[in-house]
Amino acid sequence: MNDRMRIRVLLLRVLVLSLLVTLGARLWVLQILDGDHYRQVAETNRVREVVTPATRGMILDDRGQPLVRNRTSLVISVNRSITDRQADQGKAVLARLASVIGSPADELTRRIRFCGGQVRQPCWNGSPYQPVPVAKDVSPQQALAVIEHPDRFPGVSADLQAVREYPHGSLAAHELGYLAPVTQDQLDRQGDEKGYHLNSLIGVSGLESTYDDELRGVDGVERLEVDRFGRVAGTASTTAPASGDHLVLNLDLGVQQAAEQALQDTINSLGGGARTASAVVLNVRTGGVVAMASLPSYDPSVFVGGVSEQDYQGLSNPANGIPLLSRAYQGSGAAGSTFKIVSTATVLQDLGGQPDQKYPCAQTLQIGDQTFHNFDGESAGPITLHQALVISCDVIFDQFAYNAWLADGGLRNGRGPYAPPKEYFVRMAEAMGFGKATGIDLPGETKGSVVDRAGAKAIWAELKDSYCRRAKNGYPEETDPVKAERFRKYAAEACVDGYLYNAGAATQFAIGQGQYLAVSPLQLAQAYAAVANGGTVWKPMLARAAISPDGKVVRTFRPTKTGTVPVSQDVLAYIRSGLLGVSTEPGGTATGIFADWPTAQIPIAAKTGTAEVEGKGDTSWFASFAPANDPQYAVVVTIPDSGQGAQYAGPVAKRIYQAIYGVGQPAAMPGGKPPAALPRINADGTIAAAPAVGTLSPSVPAVPESGSPTAAARHRPRRLT
Repeated sequence: MNDRMRIRVLLLRVLVLSLLVTLGARLWVLQILDGDHYRQVAETNRVREVVTPATRGMILDDRGQPLVRNRTSLVISVNRSITDRQADQGKAVLARLASVIGSPADELTRRIRFCGGQVRQPCWNGSPYQPVPVAKDVSPQQALAVIEHPDRFPGVSADLQAVREYPHGSLAAHELGYLAPVTQDQLDRQGDEKGYHLNSLIGVSGLESTYDDELRGVDGVERLEVDRFGRVAGTASTTAPASGDHLVLNLDLGVQQAAEQALQDTINSLGGGARTASAVVLNVRTGGVVAMASLPSYDPSVFVGGVSEQDYQGLSNPANGIPLLSRAYQGSGAAGSTFKIVSTATVLQDLGGQPDQKYPCAQTLQIGDQTFHNFDGESAGPITLHQALVISCDVIFDQFAYNAWLADGGLRNGRGPYAPPKEYFVRMAEAMGFGKATGIDLPGETKGSVVDRAGAKAIWAELKDSYCRRAKNGYPEETDPVKAERFRKYAAEACVDGYLYNAGAATQFAIGQGQYLAVSPLQLAQAYAAVANGGTVWKPMLARAAISPDGKVVRTFRPTKTGTVPVSQDVLAYIRSGLLGVSTEPGGTATGIFADWPTAQIPIAAKTGTAEVEGKGDTSWFASFAPANDPQYAVVVTIPDSGQGAQYAGPVAKRIYQAIYGVGQPAAMPGGKPPAALPRINADGTIAAAPAVGTLSPSVPAVPESGSPTAAARHRPRRLT
C-alpha cells in the first residue's frame, strides 16, 4: 500500500471516528443532559385535555333582578373517542340516536365532525376526547331512552349542563349581548393569556363581551392519559372549574321595560315597514345608564347552542331594521332643535349674546341665494334667547351662526387676515361630547361626526373623484329622474368646490341639521346630563360592580369624569331655565305633552326636535332631564321616519318618567332615586334585593294616558321646532 492510499484510509478512519463521537455525544445530550425534558415532552404527548366549562356569572339589574342567568338543560352528547373505534365509525349508533331525538342522522354527523379550514359550522371545535353536544333541552323521556340502553347507544351520554338563559327575552338584548364559540384566531392570539380552550364560549357582543373576563370564570381541566392508539388509559390530573363573578348594573329592569314598551307602542301606531326607535336614560350625577333601548331588538337565546345561518341573516337584514344594531349608541343622525343647547351656550359664552336682549325671530332669513325658514314659517317677533329655546326659533341661531362664519373668513376658509378660524359652534359641540365616542362600556360605539373646515376639506379630497365621476355619469340607478338630476347637480358642484365650508353648512349646523353633524342618542343624553349637573361630562357606564359567587364585592366601577363644559354656571342655569319653559310656559313646544303632569312636584326640563332627512319622514327627537330643580335623570328619545318631536318622541319620554317616579303606577325608582346599596348574593346563591331609597312625598297623582301621538297632537299648540 503506497503512502497516498494510507493517507486516504487514515482520513476515512478519522471521519468515521468523528461521526461516532458526534453521535455518541448527541445520544448523551438527549438521554442524560436533556433526558428529563424529553421525558416530559413524551409524557405530554400521552396526555389529552377534557375541559369542563365554568358556570358564567349572572348579569343583574341595579336591584339584583336577573337579566341573564344560567339554567340546567338536558343535553345528549356523542363521544367520538368511542364511536370512531366502532366497526362502522358509529353510523348505526347515530341512526338510532336520530330516531330518538327527531333529528336527521346526517345532521348529527355534521355536528360531530371536527372543524377545519374546509369544514364550516355545524362542526365541533373542541377536543376529540370530549363528548360533543348534539341536542339540548331534550325531554326526560329522550334522555332515559339513551341512559337505560347503553348497549344500543355506546359512546352516547345524557346529562345536565348549564346554558345561558334570558328570562326577559329580547329586553336590553343590545346591552346584554350573547356568546359564541372562540375562533382559532382568538385562540392563537389570546388563548394562553385568557385561558381559552378549543370549545370555549366567549362574549362577542354587549356586556358579555366587555366583561367576559369577569363573567367567564376558570374552566375545569381533566388531563387524560392515552396510549399510542389514542385509547384512554387513566387520569393524570383534574382541576375543578371556578364559577365566574356576577355583574351588577346601573340599568333598572322596570325603567328598561317601560322604555321598550313605550317605543314599541309608538312604532305600532305608526305602522308600515321596519320601523326603528331608541331611548336612553342616564343618571346625570354619575353617568350610570339606567335604561337604553333600541328597536327592533332580538332574542339572544337564538345564539344559545349556535345560531343558524338563516337566523343570523335575518338579524342583519336592513329590510328587518337590522335588529343586531343598537340605534341608541351605534346609530347617529341629525339631532334637530335638541342641539340648540350647544348653540345657546356658544352664543352666550363666546359670541357676546345677552340673556335679556331680544333678537328678531322672523319667518325667514336670507343668506346669499338661500332662504332659511322657521318651522311652519312662523314669526315670533323680537324675543330673548330664553324664549327662542321655549318656542324653538331657528332663524335667531341661524343668524348667529352666519355672523360667526363671516368672522371666520367665510369661504376663505381661514386664509388671509382671518386665520385661524375660531369655529365656536364646532368647538362647543366637541366640548359637550359630540364627534367622539362617549366611552360607554359596550363594544362598537359610533363616534358620530362633528366636521370643521379642515375636516370638510379632508372629506372632499377623499371623495372628489367620486363626485366628479357622478357629475359626468349621473345616477342611472335612481328611478326618479328628478331626484337623479338633483343628485347629479350636487355632485357637479361638489366636484368643483366641495372643499368650501359654506354659509349654509354653518347655519344648518347651529340648528342640528346638515351634512357636517351626526349625533347618537347616547351622546345627546350625555350632553343634556352635563347641562343638568352643572357642566360635568360623565362617561356612561352600565356596570356598577362585580360580585363573586360567594357574595364578596370583587370590583366596583366608579363614575369617570371625561370633561367639563366650558361654560359659566350662569349660562348653564339660563339654559336650564329655558328648557324648563319648553314644558311649562305658553308656546313651549312640550306644554301639550305635560299639560296634565304634576309639574310642581316633578318639573321637566326638555327640548323637542324635528330633524329633516332626505327621502324620508322627519326624525322625532325629545331630550330632557328631571327634576328640573334638582336633576337626577336625563331621558332622550328618537324615532326616525315619524314626524315632529312633540308628537312622537315626547310622549314616549313622558311614559318613561311616569315609570321612574310612579305617576299613576308603581314607581320603578321609589323616591325618584337609584338604590344606594348593592344587592346581596347569599351563600346559597339566592339574591337579596337592594333596598329602595324611599317614596315620593306627597304622593304623585295619576296622569291620564297621553302617550299616543294623536293625544299629544290634540294638546299641542301651534309652535316652532
